[in-house]
Amino acid sequence: MHPRLILLSCAATGLVLAGCNRQAVQSPAPPASGAPIASLPLAEGAPPPPVLAPPAAQLPPAPPVKVVRPRPEARYRYVDRAYALGEAFGDTPPDYTVDYQGERPWVWRSASGDYRVVEPTPDGDRYYYFMAGSDEPVLIGDPQYAYGYDNGELAEVYDAYGQPVPYDPRAAERAGRYLARARALYAAAVHERRQAAYASAWRARRGQVLQQQQAWAAAQQRDADWRQWHEQQQGQDRARYAHEQAMRQAYAARVAPQIAAAPVAPAYGQAGRDQRRLAPDAGRAQQQQQQQQQQQQAAARAAQLQAQQQAQAQAQAQAQAQAQAQAAARANQQQAAAEQAGRARQAEAAQRAQAQAAAQQAQAQARARADAQAAAAARQQQAQATRAADAEKARQAQAAQRAQAQGAQRAQAEAAAKVRADAQAARAADAEKARQAQSAQRAQAQAAAQQAQAQARARADAQAAAAARRQQAQATRTAEADKAREAEAAQRAQVQAAQKADTARAAARADAEKARQAQAAQQAQAAAQARQQQAEAHKAEAAQAAAQRAQAAQAAAQQRVQAAQAAAAQKAQAAQAAQAQRKAKKAQEKAQDKAPQ
Repeated sequence: MHPRLILLSCAATGLVLAGCNRQAVQSPAPPASGAPIASLPLAEGAPPPPVLAPPAAQLPPAPPVKVVRPRPEARYRYVDRAYALGEAFGDTPPDYTVDYQGERPWVWRSASGDYRVVEPTPDGDRYYYFMAGSDEPVLIGDPQYAYGYDNGELAEVYDAYGQPVPYDPRAAERAGRYLARARALYAAAVHERRQAAYASAWRARRGQVLQQQQAWAAAQQRDADWRQWHEQQQGQDRARYAHEQAMRQAYAARVAPQIAAAPVAPAYGQAGRDQRRLAPDAGRAQQQQQQQQQQQQAAARAAQLQAQQQAQAQAQAQAQAQAQAQAAARANQQQAAAEQAGRARQAEAAQRAQAQAAAQQAQAQARARADAQAAAAARQQQAQATRAADAEKARQAQAAQRAQAQGAQRAQAEAAAKVRADAQAARAADAEKARQAQSAQRAQAQAAAQQAQAQARARADAQAAAAARRQQAQATRTAEADKAREAEAAQRAQVQAAQKADTARAAARADAEKARQAQAAQQAQAAAQARQQQAEAHKAEAAQAAAQRAQAAQAAAQQRVQAAQAAAAQKAQAAQAAQAQRKAKKAQEKAQDKAPQ
């Protein structure tokens, strides 16, 4: 069953019991000393060689994400959410791992359903942060940049220290690839078979995983804007993650001896080289010594970070103790006894936090003594809580009522968020349909323009053919006029020859010559007519070829229009199918959440 459903069910049950005025004594909440809700015992021995995830450039192509710009004062929202979740997880090893495409990403899961997934790459670790109830990441970080997401849209880009950087158009392409992988990793973390993480692998990579959290903490102290945003959200984060952080601190102290005793696994790419390594020479021995020093320095830095976290937890515990003391002053004696029991539990949590800092620097025996002291303090706290059970009963009833009210508010908020998400998805689907319709319209307009151009070319060819025919007709008329004039000249020559029949032989020869010229003119006219007929035939063939080209162009334009319409229909069907798959997936996840475990 989903954690939120469990919380609502418990709150409703508490309200029913309070309404029935049952006087059964309820035992106080146990101290935060157990393991996280999703953790598996750490595996012993040597882990298998690590399989590295592909870097960003080698991930499968994905559509670039839509870019949105948050309010300037909220630009640290996404990295600060990931930072708060990392603070809650603290120094605890991974809860479990899963087999995803041959690699074994590490998974942390909070009691409220938040996830952090870490996978190794050739460039370093890549981090994915998910808030409870959402399969969309809020932040994805690699060794160079971090990408903040708002409901699957890119809202902000940060550098390795959590500082916003100017927008780069290429960031949308990388963020799209990361988003697709994040969704697949989240599905694997939720649905794939869980396997135990290796203690030796965590010991080797622990400092590397904590390095990003340390860099964020240092940058937050330097950046006044980020620090102001974090302080504004700190109350909400403390209320959400206080129990998770206390439980994780106790769990880290409990598994610290096992981690310290585990052999250090080789770093990325070192396993094969270590197996092939022969007897080391002096240079290699020096390199191994440097590596050991670096590991010791990383452990020292991790211990320092843990001490800072414990000091912060102690300060928070002291602030809570002061607030509870003020409330106890206004309450009756029984309420004061109950508040005293609460302060005792908080003091025990502070002692365990201090014991954890000492446990990381001391030997396993010192950790065992600290655990024994914590167990004794827990037994003493349990005894005090039993004596204050009557006073605690009324407070727990009020707490149950408040829990029910908070649960109802959260349920309303989640329902409203779901309505907003569904509306946003519907708007996105409508926008996609409109974009596809516009694309189809543009394709149709382009096809129509191409068809119009083809028709214009056909008209131009037809006009050219008509002009050629007119020129041919004019040439024919000119030839006929020339022929008439030549015939008239021949007739005049014949009249003159008849009038000069009695002239000399020279005139006869001249007449004969004129006759021969007339015959040559007739032959030339016949040849001209033949040439005109051939030219007319060629022009007719050219006009027919132009008409055929126009028809072919028109047919090609129609085919392009049909292809564009078919492509638009296929895109629309694909979009509808994708939307149906997402809805089916959400429905399946809801059904799985509602199904009894």
